[in-house]
Amino acid sequence: MRILFVHSIGKKKFGGGERWVVNAASGLKSKGHEVFAACRKNSVLSNELHKEGIHLIGFNLYSNISLYQVFRLSRIIRKNRIDVVICKGHELTVSGIAARWRNNALLIRRSGSPPPSKSLKLYYRTKWFTDGVVTNTHTIKEIFQHHGFTEKDFVKVIYNGLKVDDEVQPFDFSANYPGKTIVLSIGRAVGHKGYYHLIDALPAIAEIYPDLFFFVIGDGKEKEQLIRYALKKGVENKIKFAGYIHHPVPYIKGCDLFLHPSLYEGMPNAAMEAMAYGKPVIMTRVNGADELSENGKYAYLIPPADPDSIVGAVKKAMENKASFEKMGEDAGLFVRENFSMQKMVDYLEAYILERMKLKQNNSLKQSSNGNIRMDH
Repeated sequence: MRILFVHSIGKKKFGGGERWVVNAASGLKSKGHEVFAACRKNSVLSNELHKEGIHLIGFNLYSNISLYQVFRLSRIIRKNRIDVVICKGHELTVSGIAARWRNNALLIRRSGSPPPSKSLKLYYRTKWFTDGVVTNTHTIKEIFQHHGFTEKDFVKVIYNGLKVDDEVQPFDFSANYPGKTIVLSIGRAVGHKGYYHLIDALPAIAEIYPDLFFFVIGDGKEKEQLIRYALKKGVENKIKFAGYIHHPVPYIKGCDLFLHPSLYEGMPNAAMEAMAYGKPVIMTRVNGADELSENGKYAYLIPPADPDSIVGAVKKAMENKASFEKMGEDAGLFVRENFSMQKMVDYLEAYILERMKLKQNNSLKQSSNGNIRMDH
C-alpha cells in the first residue's frame, strides 16, 4: 500500500500525537509499505520522520478548511498514487475532500484526544469523510459510539506502541541536584497538562519533604508563564521547567518518581513510558489512565485539577516506598507485554486492510446495483 500521513503542526511542537505518527509511519514502512508524510518543513516532526526514511512533502494548514490546500493535497494524492490517507481532526475536512476528489483513497481519522461529547461538526465530518477511526482508548471510542458510529469496527481501539531502550544510561540528577529526590513530569508546557495545579501543591509538599525536586520536560506557549507562577508561589527553587529534550529516556531512568498531572488525555504516553522503565507513577484519572493502569493496579490514580490530591499522593509515595517500587516493577512487565510497538503496527495494518476491503466491496455493490437499474 501507499500510505500518506497528513499532520500539520508547529515547527517546535512534538508531543504524543507526533510521536504516534513517527512510530506508525516507520512501523508500516518496515512492513514493506510505501509511506509518505505531508507536514510542515523543518519542523521537529519532519526531522524525526526524515530519520526514519519517510518520504516528506511540505504541507501546513492554518485553518480547518482551505480550498487551496484541498487542491494541493489532491494533487499530492494523485501524483503519488496514494491508497490510504491518515489524518487527525484538524486536517479532516481538507484531507477528506482531497481523498474523495482524486482517487477515492481510503481515509482514516486518528483520534488521540477526547473529542467533544456533543458536536454536530464531529458527527457530519466523520460521516462524510472518513472510512474509519483509530483511537487509543475505549473511552474515546464510546464518545464516537454515542454520536451514532456503532458499525462494528468502524471505530477501532489500537493502543499506542512503545519503543523501549534498555541500553541507555540513566541521567545523573545528583550532579546538579545533590541529595534531592527527583519527581519527573513530561508534557507540553500548557494549561491542560495540569502544571498550575502541581505548582499550587508545591508549598505544602516542600514543607513536608524539603528534599523533593520537581523536574518538568516539555516546551510550550505557557512555559514562561508557569515559571512566573512558580515564582509567585515562592517555589521557584523546587521546580525546573527544562523545556524540550529530544531524548527523555535517560531522565525517566534517572528519576525516583513520575508524576502526570494532566487535566485530560487520550492515552498518557509519558506515563506509559515511565511505567515501561519500572518507575512508580502517579497520574490523574483521565480517559486512558484506567486502561493503562488496570484501574489503578499499576499506577496510583488521583482526580485531576486537585492540588490536595497531588500532595496526598506524593506523601503516600514517600511513606510507602517499597510498595510503590513494587508497583513500578509490575507496571514495567505489564506495559511491555500489552503496549508493544509490534502489536500497534500489526493491528493498524490489519485494520487498514480490513477497511480497504470493505470499501472495495461496497463500491462493487454500488456499481452492480447501478447496472441493474440501467438494465431495467
